[in-house]
Formats: sequence, structure tokens, C-alpha cells
Amino acid sequence: MQHGPSIIPMLIIFSFLAGIAWLGGRVLPKWHEVYAGPRVRYAYWGATLLAVAILIFSRWLRPAGGFPGEWFRYFIYFAYIWIVGLVFMLVVLLAGYVVKRLVRRLAARRVTAACEQPGSDTAEAAAGQRGITRRQFLEGMSAAIPAVPLAVSAYGVIGGDTQLVVNRHTLAFPQLPPSLAGFRIAQISDTHIGSFFGMDKLDRVLSLVMQERPEVLVITGDLIDDLALLPPTMERLTAFQSQLPQGIFYCWGNHEYFRDINRIRQALYKSPIVVLENSNTAVGSGLYLAGVDYPWSKDRGEQEMVRQQFFTQAVRGIPAEAFTVLLTHHSAFLDEAFAAGIPLSLAGHTHGGQVNLFGKSLLPIQYKYMRGMFRQGESYGYVSTGTGHWLPLRIGCPAEISVFTLQRETARV
Repeated sequence: MQHGPSIIPMLIIFSFLAGIAWLGGRVLPKWHEVYAGPRVRYAYWGATLLAVAILIFSRWLRPAGGFPGEWFRYFIYFAYIWIVGLVFMLVVLLAGYVVKRLVRRLAARRVTAACEQPGSDTAEAAAGQRGITRRQFLEGMSAAIPAVPLAVSAYGVIGGDTQLVVNRHTLAFPQLPPSLAGFRIAQISDTHIGSFFGMDKLDRVLSLVMQERPEVLVITGDLIDDLALLPPTMERLTAFQSQLPQGIFYCWGNHEYFRDINRIRQALYKSPIVVLENSNTAVGSGLYLAGVDYPWSKDRGEQEMVRQQFFTQAVRGIPAEAFTVLLTHHSAFLDEAFAAGIPLSLAGHTHGGQVNLFGKSLLPIQYKYMRGMFRQGESYGYVSTGTGHWLPLRIGCPAEISVFTLQRETARV
């Protein structure tokens, strides 16, 4: 059996799920009487317990050989749709409760004012004979409100797991060697091969990459979470390597350390994939790829020191006239790259926030460089939204393959 790195995260997540389930069970019956019946309560708790059991099994107790079959993916979809939907529902119902209280107060004031007018009893009786009141209609409609968060959750879980876009960028550099004009780099990041990223999806990604005809493929960390899929992953990447003029290059993410860094390192070193661990290598004519390790640290100050050390090692020995592309998992390295005038840096790690509204992440975890293209002077830095995810929920932030075409900037008249 495969287990998580520690029992503590499991207990924290289980406690969170239990709290969400309990709150949902308390709030729903108070929201509308239709949810107060025993059948609805039994259905609610039955679905919740099943979803939690599936999550625990899929994350911590799954067999070493993988899931029972492809059909099990739909049970996982159900579990995440239900749990994420409960979280959304609590937020919506809390806001709805505030609105309902305000509406009721306004309605009570209107009724009081109407009763004080002559003939108000007759008018109210006539309104009752014509059918249901507007208030009764709205209260009936409010019973369907909890279904809206579940629908949004289903869209985010299923759509987020299946949607994949190819984002193409043409970048012009005045210092680009003529021999590199038109050079194309494809980037994938944060695939998290495992529960939601199997070999079928990897085949789909590699097929889309091949359609772009890049000279090189770079993988900016967090390749795999389910080590049972490590051998077939290496087989596919090794076969794909031979189709690329310059091959595949890789830098470490944080999840490699969460799983088994030594096992993953051995598998990569036995393959033709080039691992850039605070090092660099020449690629083609005048191009150098440099890669940095993940900057583990205790605090922000220590991380800055570690980043500077890693970056200095990674670019050591690169000729001053060379065109350098930096590969990094953590997007904070863009600070070092911009300060050093690195023409192009490619990062991942953030997943773009996964849940975005108007291009801004709604999640509490934020980074200085969260998503997309950044520029400082003649230097560019790109943060991928990730090609996969470890939590199957994306709204306004689809998974991506990034493709960069290098061009020489024409002289300005």
C-alpha cells in the first residue's frame, strides 16, 4: 500500500472534512424545510461518508498497483464534486442567509405599513386568492440554491481534469544569436502523474507537444505522485526523447521530495532526460539551459539565501555572450533571474491558483509571480498554470502546455 509522507496532514484534512460535513448537516435543514426530512438527512450523510471514504482511499490507502480500474475515476470525481460542493455551498448559504434576513426585514416593514392603511385586509385577501405571493415563490426557489454550488463544483472538477490548452508565445530578444531565430521550446509542469493524470493523459500531452514541433521539451518539476506509474512514465518520455532534436530537460519540484527523491532520481539518471540540478548545459548553438533545485528553507530570509546560492551554481560557467534559459519549479527564482538579466525563465509550482475570477486567484495561498508572463527590461519570466494538478479543481485557470518561439528583435529606426 502507498501512504502519505505523514499521518499529521491526513488528520488535519480529515478534521477539516469532518467539520465541513457537520456544518453542512446543520445548515441545510435550517435553510429550507425540504432538507429537514429524515430521507434527505440519510442521503446527505450517506453521500458524505462515501465521499470521505473514497478520498482517504484514493490519497493514502490506494494499492501499489494503482486503482481498481478506469471506472474508479468516476467515483473520485463524485467524491471531489461532493466535498468541494459542500464548501461552496456553505459560502453561498451564509451569504444567502444574510440576504434573506435583510429581505424579511424589508418585507416586514412593508406589511406593517400596508396594515396601517385603510382596506389593507381586503387587499391582502384578494392577493391570496390570486395565487402564491412573491415571498412564497422566492422561498420555493431558494430550495434549489444548494444545487448551484454542486453544479459549479462539477464544472470545476470534471472540466478542470479534462480541459487542456496550448498557449503559444513568440518572444523577441535583441541579444538572441541568429542561429536561434525560430528556436521553439515546449514546457510542461506539475503533471502530478497519479490519481488524475494517467498514461492516457500523458500520451495526449506528448502528442500535443509533438504537434508544435519544438526543438526541446522542458519539464519544470512535480512530474509524478504515484510511484507505481514511474516505470511507464520513463518509458514514454524515453521514447519521446528520440523525436526531439535537442531532447528533454528537467528540474526538481517539491513533490519529488514528498514522494521518493532517490527513486525518482535513479529513474531519471538511467534515462536520456537531462536533469539540471543547480547546473547548466549547452543546447544547440549559443543556447544554454540552466536549472535550479527546489529552495527548501525555514523562513523567507533563509529562502532568499538558498535561492541565491542555487542560482549562482546554476549559471556558473555560462559564457557571457550565450543566450540563457532558466528552468525553475518555484516562481520566486524570477527575482534572481531578472536581477541577473536572464533573457527567459520558465517556472511552475503555483498551478496558477487553479480557481480564478477575472484572472485573479481566489485561493488563500498567493505568490509574487502567480501566473502567466512577466517582464522586466529585456528579460521575460513565465509561470505555467500546470499541465496537471493534485487537486482536481480548476475554474478560470485551465491546465496548459506552453510553447515559446524565440525571435531576434529587429533594429528600431
